[in-house]
Order: sequence, then C-alpha cells, then structure tokens
Amino acid sequence: MIKLIAIIILFIPPVCFSQAVLSTEQQTGFESISSEEIFSNISFLASDSLKGRATGSDENLIAGMFIARKFYEYGLEPINSTASKYPHKEELLNESLDIKNSNIYNGYFQKFNLKKSSLSNRNYLSINEKRNETEKTINYDFGIDFLLQYNSAKNIKVTATLVFVGYGIVDEANGYNDYKNSDGSIIDVRNKIVVIVDGYPQENDTTSIFNKKRKAAYINPRTKSEAALERGALAVILISSPIKTDPPISIKYEKLTNSFEREFFHLPELERESLPVIYASKSFTSELFNNTGIKLLEKIKHIDSTLTPASFTIENKSVSFEINFDQSLVPTQNVLGFIEGSDPELKEEVVVIGAHYDHIGLGNYGAMDSSQKGEIHNGADDNASGTCGLIELAEAFSKAKPKRSVLFIAFSAEENGILGSRYYAYVQPVKPLDKTVAMLNLDMIGRNEPELLWIGGAFYGDDIKSIVEEANENIGFELLYNVGLLNFASDQGPFLKKEIPSIFFFAGLHDDYHTPGDDIEKLDIKKIEKVSKLAYLTGRIIGDTKIYPKYRALSMDEKTALVKESLERQRKIRIETEKTTIN
Repeated sequence: MIKLIAIIILFIPPVCFSQAVLSTEQQTGFESISSEEIFSNISFLASDSLKGRATGSDENLIAGMFIARKFYEYGLEPINSTASKYPHKEELLNESLDIKNSNIYNGYFQKFNLKKSSLSNRNYLSINEKRNETEKTINYDFGIDFLLQYNSAKNIKVTATLVFVGYGIVDEANGYNDYKNSDGSIIDVRNKIVVIVDGYPQENDTTSIFNKKRKAAYINPRTKSEAALERGALAVILISSPIKTDPPISIKYEKLTNSFEREFFHLPELERESLPVIYASKSFTSELFNNTGIKLLEKIKHIDSTLTPASFTIENKSVSFEINFDQSLVPTQNVLGFIEGSDPELKEEVVVIGAHYDHIGLGNYGAMDSSQKGEIHNGADDNASGTCGLIELAEAFSKAKPKRSVLFIAFSAEENGILGSRYYAYVQPVKPLDKTVAMLNLDMIGRNEPELLWIGGAFYGDDIKSIVEEANENIGFELLYNVGLLNFASDQGPFLKKEIPSIFFFAGLHDDYHTPGDDIEKLDIKKIEKVSKLAYLTGRIIGDTKIYPKYRALSMDEKTALVKESLERQRKIRIETEKTTIN
C-alpha cells in the first residue's frame, strides 16, 4: 500500500462558473429525468434477450437501434447527412427492433470495423548455423522455448542475421549507448535481429545511475524495442542475464504465456508499426552462442563493470521466425444524436455526453471468471445504467436547448479496449475536436452507497471539477476523487488524451463486475436518476456559460492530496453507516 503524505497545496482559485436558478424550461428538462423511464429502458437493455450486447453481435445492433429510436423520439438530429432524415416518424417508432430494419437507423450510426485477432498455431522460431559446407537448423516451440510480445496483428516472416547489443539501452544524457561498438562507432542493425539482455547494468548497485533513475528504457522490453525500431531492426530477441538465476520463461513471463490464448481487438486505422519482441529460453540462448567463441557471462560482466558497450555481430548464424494470426473484421456502430445550440456564436462549440452500451456478451472476453463463459453477462450496471442515463439526458436537453451544441454518443466496443471512443476521437470526430469544450461520460452509475459518487477526470482540470461541485449543490452527493482507473479506463480517456476537459461519473466497482450477476434487480434506480440529474446540471452549466473549462494536468502533489481527502471522507461515511446499521 502506498503511504499517503499530507501535502499543503498552494491555493489556485478556480474560474467561477455562476449558475443561475434554473429557468422553467430547464426545470422541465431536469424533472423529465425519471426513475420509471430508467427502469423501463434498463429492463430492455439488460434483458437476457440481448445476451450481453457483445460488440458485433446482432443483439449489440438491436441495442444500438433502440438507442437511435430514443434519440429520434426526442428530436435529436442524425449525424449522417447522407442518410434519411426520417420524414415518416411512424415507420421508425413502430417498426420492430429487427436487424432486418437496421438501415432505417443509419443516420444515427457511426459505423466502423474492429479487427479481431488470435494467434494461430502456424508459428515457429529456428536457429540456422552455417559452417564451411555444413548447414544446421534447430527448431523451437512457442510457449516452451519462446514467447511473444507484439503490439500488432500483422503476419510477419523473417530470416535475418543477428547483432548483440548488450542491454539494448540508449541513454546519451548519462553517456551510455549499447548501440555502439567498443571504439565508439555506431553499430548497424538495419534489417537485422537485435539480441538484448533483460534488465539493466549494475542492478545490485543502489548508487548506480540506472537504479536511481529506473526508467522504462532500462526495464521495459517494449520500450527498449522502440530504440531498435528507430534504428531499422526487424525484431528483438530478449534473453535472460547470465548473472541472474531466472526461472523458465513460461513462469517468469506467465502473463505473456496466457496473453495470446484469447482473442484481442484493435482498430485497423490505428495500427502502428511495431517490432516483435521474442522472449527466448535458456536452451535457445545457449545454442545461439554455441560455437561462436563468445562467452556471454564475460560480456555482461564487462558492461556492468565499465559501463561501455560490448556489441557485436553473431557470425555464421541467423534466426528465422514466423508469426501468424487468424483474423476477421467485426462490424459495429456508435450511436450519435445532435442538438444544435441556441446561441448564434456558442452553437459552434460542442459538449459531448457519452456512455458505452456494449458489454461482454457470453463472457468469451472480459469475464472475471473463465468458468462462466457461455453464460449471459447482462451488464445491467456495466453499462446499461450509464446508457439509460444518457438517454434521459437526451430527453432532458431536448426540452430546452442550451447555448452550446450537445452531441450525445452511445459508444460501442468499450469492453474491447475503449475502441468506440478511440474511433471517434482519433479517426472520425464528426464535430471538430478544437470546438469540443468538454466531455461527460457515464459508466456504472447504479451500485454501492446511495450517497457516494466517484468523479474521474478531475485531475485534468480545476474548472470542470468546480462545475460538478456547483451542480452537486442541487443534488447532494458525497463526491470522491481518485487516480488510475477513473482517468483513462472508460470512454472519457481518448478525450482526455486530446486534452479535452472531461468528467467521468462512476458509482464504483462491485463483486458482480463482469459476471453474470450484474443484473437489474441489484441496481439502485434512484441513484441512477440522481447521477443523471447531476450530469444534466453539469452539462447545462457548461452548455450555457460563456467561459468554458480549461484543461490542466494537476501536479502529483495535488492529485495525492485530493485522493487522500476523498479516501478519508469515504472511510468516515462507511464507519457512520456501519454504526447506523448496528444500532
């Protein structure tokens, strides 16, 4: 457990966002948010008939159609200008939710594809040795002799010579570069496979610059591979240090052993160049240096003692490997509806309000308990609760337009890696991001203590935190703040990465998270209503105030103090609740 230290923070006065008493029209919007409608909508979205709304499934599409129908019912504009403007309301509202009718909803759909990949069994690694007229090839097995870390799903086949570059570290500021020869000249690794030792020099020396800094470039193989990629290498082979006594790679890198046993998803448009990192067994390493005249232990001791490079080309040997993936495209859709602002100038600016409507289906990915695969994971809290809050906000804002425009987005593919919101923010933002003044996200808003609500994103703006607290004066939650999960683990994350002030309304995790037990009867419908009303008032302040919130990353001291204060209040409230329950 991290020891929290009390910190005195210099007072930075937040921008004042004065909120007048709600007008009659705004009050009508506020009062339109009802627990009865929320319950009705969740009863459909979290029903067994939708089978957990897995991305790409028919049931996910039906859920998207349901949301689009609600957007149309409340008068939200479709964002696809080439699609029908729905002049025949009766057709849209009376058609059954059947995927055969899905095209009539296309105006509200932002369609995109995921690429689903899984490692095939057509993979190999071999060492090729040529001496005089004799050639020898030794093959190695995936999962036993080598493991793989690869941030791509592109099939790759390589045969290349090898260059040993010590620990694979480049830190010119401290006078260290493993990509140099002993005479100081740069060693050429273009179109070659780089062999590096896991770890960093002088690991046992607490006074060493490497231990004092402990940078990712010293420790993380993926970060090390970026240096190899920049220099034109084709792949990295990571070997264990002969100085250390490491367990077999299947144990040391157990997570890697299991990482390719499941399907994974990504956006084809965001694929980036990546080097495969091959984690090699001791038997592979032994054979790699066999008959080379090189004593690896002596080389590593030399680097550790002198902090000078000991790089060299491994003569008479090459390595061949092949990595193949079984792949398919998974079509899905975000659901978008638009309300244009009422102010001639401010309507050019946009507030995004979002929630993801997908869940993990039958638990084939994302399930907390693999033994429950095949069972319906309804995702009532995660995130039918936030989706129904989003639907209520669409209705509420339709009662009285704010000065700024509002874009409502029900994201798909959040459970596949926050891919729906990443697609919007990085591939196809339908409204300019430089005109997007804030993003509000609702995810898992229906469980835990009625009076407690976690707020994420507050570490990236004083202003937006002040707005939520001002809005909360009409609601009465105990607002809590935290780091890590609450910042980037839901659909506000891509917007924060774009430095758009964002707020994440979140009621907290629970034992039914990603299990078949996340059902409607365990929800606090009144709490969902309260959170939705808080989000509505927050959105109204941002939508109607000429001054908009600014992005500012808080210092670590500020974050630490905010978390400490929140945890202390949470602890106090829970103690008081326990006392009340006992009495």
